[in-house]
Amino acid sequence: MATDKIPADRPEALRLGRSAPVKCLHFFCIFLFTAASAACIVGLTLCLVVLRVKVPTVKLTLVAVKDLQYGFSPTPFMEATLIGEITMENPNFGEFKYEEIRNVTLIYDGVTVGIGEVKRVSVNAKSIEKTNFTVKVEPNSSFVDVDYFSYDLARLKTMNMSCIAQFEGRAHLLKLFKAKKISVLKCSMSLNLTSHGVQNLACL
Repeated sequence: MATDKIPADRPEALRLGRSAPVKCLHFFCIFLFTAASAACIVGLTLCLVVLRVKVPTVKLTLVAVKDLQYGFSPTPFMEATLIGEITMENPNFGEFKYEEIRNVTLIYDGVTVGIGEVKRVSVNAKSIEKTNFTVKVEPNSSFVDVDYFSYDLARLKTMNMSCIAQFEGRAHLLKLFKAKKISVLKCSMSLNLTSHGVQNLACL
């Protein structure tokens, strides 16, 4: 009875047949690793760039003077209405909303001489928004240094003042995340009593 011979290449064929699934699994693992790495890079970029919340910049960009009056009888006095324009710049990839009405304080010789209100403002992503406030300035000899005040009125014809405020709000990112930030307004300026205008306006 004739015996069937086993083909000489059968072991090689079996080896190749078994290694094919192993290669597929190997390539699949490489693909998963590459996809996971790409997802991590994208996520890290999203966190570092898109979701990184920066504090919006707030500056006093313009001040108009109305109804300025000053004199020395019976004591030194000055009255004026200042209308300020505030520029708010949002560098974030989401809308920034200032949550409450905030006060802007004017200070002369270390003393508060006027307070104005700034309404709530929303600033779109990567945008600039402007808002106004009005403040009545009324320094008088009852709470400021009389000699210092008189010298500014009579000799210098200018009054150096500072303007400060804090604006608290939240950045809304991708409609999923909210981050709280506080913008600080701190500016200096000189009120010119002769020209009835503001000069040397500068903000930090």
